[in-house]
Amino acid sequence: MPPHFEMSQIARSRLSALTNFSSLGAGFQLAMRDLEIRGAGNLLGREQSGYINSIGFEMYQQLIEEAVREVQTEKSN
Repeated sequence: MPPHFEMSQIARSRLSALTNFSSLGAGFQLAMRDLEIRGAGNLLGREQSGYINSIGFEMYQQLIEEAVREVQTEKSN
């Protein structure tokens, strides 16, 4: 580390999250904390460059709904 290196507040928050949620099974908690730190992004805006942009919002929504139904079915069994 350089002698005059100063860590940003965001970097400190990320390290703190890694420290606090490092136990087995804490992945979801870590992901939620990361979401709080980074923000959710812009799902429908011009900046979106993920799947929605590639397949359209309606198809993306349909895929998400199907995935949620599958998970709910698995949990009820």
